[in-house]
Amino acid sequence: DSLGSLPSFNGSVEAVKIGPQKKTGTYIAALLYRRHAKDDDTKTIVYSHGNATDVGAMAGLQCLIAKNVNCHVLVYDYSGYGESGGMLGEKMTYRDIELVFQWTIDNVAKHERNIVLYGQSVGSGPSCFLASRKPDLGGLILHSPFTSGLRVLTPSRVLGCLDIFPNIDRIKKASCKVFIIHGQKDKEVPIEHGLSLQAAVRDDCKSDPWWVPDKGHNDIVEGPNIVQYINRLNQFMRLLRDED
Repeated sequence: DSLGSLPSFNGSVEAVKIGPQKKTGTYIAALLYRRHAKDDDTKTIVYSHGNATDVGAMAGLQCLIAKNVNCHVLVYDYSGYGESGGMLGEKMTYRDIELVFQWTIDNVAKHERNIVLYGQSVGSGPSCFLASRKPDLGGLILHSPFTSGLRVLTPSRVLGCLDIFPNIDRIKKASCKVFIIHGQKDKEVPIEHGLSLQAAVRDDCKSDPWWVPDKGHNDIVEGPNIVQYINRLNQFMRLLRDED
């Protein structure tokens, strides 16, 4: 009931508790939008959301993706967010996504190639981290990503040893197709971050990016733009299926 009125789709919404974390004993709260698919090779998007939101607030969008992109979607809260236990921190986000990824293989996707990581804003950090370590990953979507945490504040590399989420280094190690979405009027994470990441992707892993006109950091999927958003996701997912 707390999710409100969701778009209908041919599937179910399951609240799942993933864990426990080995070091902390805490669990990760997640929602799985599972399509009633006969095809065992149906892709699963593992969605790492941005800051200042949680799985409940993301429910409408995830339901639309599951319905219109013909895939399962699993969205989870980082440790310290929403209903997930533990404390928030960079290293914990890495442990979180590793735990969620393995759970998804065991319970939904069956194989790495059927998983597409989706990282929005801060979620690009754990997504790039895992993509750099999974040679059989099905794909990677980065939505309003940053090159690194520190580079959002300053282009200087003097404090490089203190940097967090070094996406610009990790994206070079990704061996799957990569799709980058960035608003051209993003003031929080300027589009230069998306452009730099696109340039750093291996040539054989590049796909056409979407530089979204007149959109900022948090409004890319708002209003009529949602139609083109879904179309772009479908285009990328077809590219992945053609490669299988």
